[in-house]
Amino acid sequence: MRLKFLSGLWPVVLCGVLFTSGSTVIYADVQITNNIDNYSKPNLEPDYQKTNQDNRQDIAVQFLGINDLHGGLETTGSVDIGSKTYEDAGTVGRLASYLNQAESHFKKVTKSSNSLRIEAGDMVGAAPANSSLLAHESTMHVLRAMKFKIGTLGNHEFDQGLPAFNRILTGGKPSSSADSLVKKYTHYSSGINIVVANVINKKDHKIPYGYKPYMIKTVKQNNKTAKIGIIGLETSTLSSLTLYKNYKDYQILDEAKTIAKYDKILRKKGVNAVVVVGHTGVQSKDNTTSGPTVDILKKLNDIDPDNNVGLYIAAHSHQYANAQVGHTHVVQAVYTGKAYDDSWSYISSKTGKFTKVSTHVYPVLSHKDDVTTKADKKVVSIVKNADKLVKGKVNNVIGYAGEAETITGRLHNSATMENEAGELVADAQLYGAQKANLKPNFAFTNTGGVRSDLAVKSNKAITWGSALAVQPFGNILQVVEMSGSQIRQALNEQYDENQQYYLQIAGLTYTYEKNDDENQPYTVKNMWDSKGQLVSDNQTYRVVINDFLHGAGDNFFAFKNTKIIGAVGTDTDVFIKYIKAMTKTDHKVVAPILNRKKLVE
Repeated sequence: MRLKFLSGLWPVVLCGVLFTSGSTVIYADVQITNNIDNYSKPNLEPDYQKTNQDNRQDIAVQFLGINDLHGGLETTGSVDIGSKTYEDAGTVGRLASYLNQAESHFKKVTKSSNSLRIEAGDMVGAAPANSSLLAHESTMHVLRAMKFKIGTLGNHEFDQGLPAFNRILTGGKPSSSADSLVKKYTHYSSGINIVVANVINKKDHKIPYGYKPYMIKTVKQNNKTAKIGIIGLETSTLSSLTLYKNYKDYQILDEAKTIAKYDKILRKKGVNAVVVVGHTGVQSKDNTTSGPTVDILKKLNDIDPDNNVGLYIAAHSHQYANAQVGHTHVVQAVYTGKAYDDSWSYISSKTGKFTKVSTHVYPVLSHKDDVTTKADKKVVSIVKNADKLVKGKVNNVIGYAGEAETITGRLHNSATMENEAGELVADAQLYGAQKANLKPNFAFTNTGGVRSDLAVKSNKAITWGSALAVQPFGNILQVVEMSGSQIRQALNEQYDENQQYYLQIAGLTYTYEKNDDENQPYTVKNMWDSKGQLVSDNQTYRVVINDFLHGAGDNFFAFKNTKIIGAVGTDTDVFIKYIKAMTKTDHKVVAPILNRKKLVE
């Protein structure tokens, strides 16, 4: 097994600080204990070898969780879990087998059949062609085959509008205008029950589509019973993560207040063991666990200190997390099916409360690292069928690269947060606007919209499927007018949230420097256009952005409501056309040099 060792994690105590709208709210101190995951499988885990004597009279319940699958049916890559890095992890076929192994091990050790599978949002969206070309129904079929019964909404469930997601969730027929591939595909219910407590229609204040705020599960063992409440949450930042038309009908309520509300309702119903499945980010790294989920739990403990939340299955930030925040255990299993979380809990039949919760995150090992585990045949057959249906379009060669090397994306950022695929996309968007005679000066794209490396075959060929994997959304590209001052603001907005969101740029270079302000640690100094001329704060320029950024997506408010000069087309089509155009040149498609941002001392 190929492993790279990282630093270990240890218990820490942090003060609960939550930043809101320019003010700081300080909550009571909450102890945060960072757990360490050193094992690749549950049956190797010291915690999971036997039931402790103190818990033998309790009811054992297992929670198997995944998050942010993003239709990654065959996605593989390296994954950092605890103190180790596992290479080539992933694929849903192998994930299914590991979930089955984990459940079997739990039943063998605890003699309990109480095992629940939970998906924490972003099941679909920003996905490869074998999911996206089939309207993600292939992914929903896979989740059904993997026996997921409970899930919540992520921001990507809104990519095509919530009605479109609800159709594939329930197996409804597609519209008459749908692609023929989608029309011919099999439509049936995923069997997943959506729980989401903080999404309500603005008109009637009801949760849409009959989704429930929580679910109550009765669990049994040794002729004893108990109840578990499962509360679902959408991220309250949804408005910055999808197009206005997709969220305008909904109000997203505060996560902590929502948990407190339903925790009390569940308590009145005799439910004293609560699990939250929330599409909110968290990360355990460098001996620290932090992120919105931690802030939510700190706030929850301040407004509802007697809450019964024993486990929080997190998502959205695509990171590894395994920690305890106060009395609540928190896990996140990275993303795209490269890992899963396996939480064992014990509930007293007398009090209905958790008496113990143990959490771990495990990789979906590659075949090379675990030759004894075979991919689940049923799941593999669904994926193979999807591949067969879309292969004609996916394998169509649209161009050639200058070198037979992958053009890498956001998992390979430079120190200045530039990546090859991202800046290639920005170059394509600038080129597309030039061809449309819209006379653009610069192009900016949010790196969250650049979803993958650009795969290049050994013969230097680039396929339609490779391009789609990089730009899967089909966002509309617009040319807007911005002053140099607004452009400066947009660039500075990369640095006011710890570079959680950042831009890939074309036609522009700039320098930035350290700033003595913890809320704005860096500021832009000078900007130049492609001719080497300084960009003036007082001059007006034309900038290519997508409609997501134009709505202040990823909190880039400088782009919001800027004057639209014209539209270029979808980002997907523009990128494909650019690859075709560059192929006709002598140098073909080449990775940009990452020198457009420069930190100066």
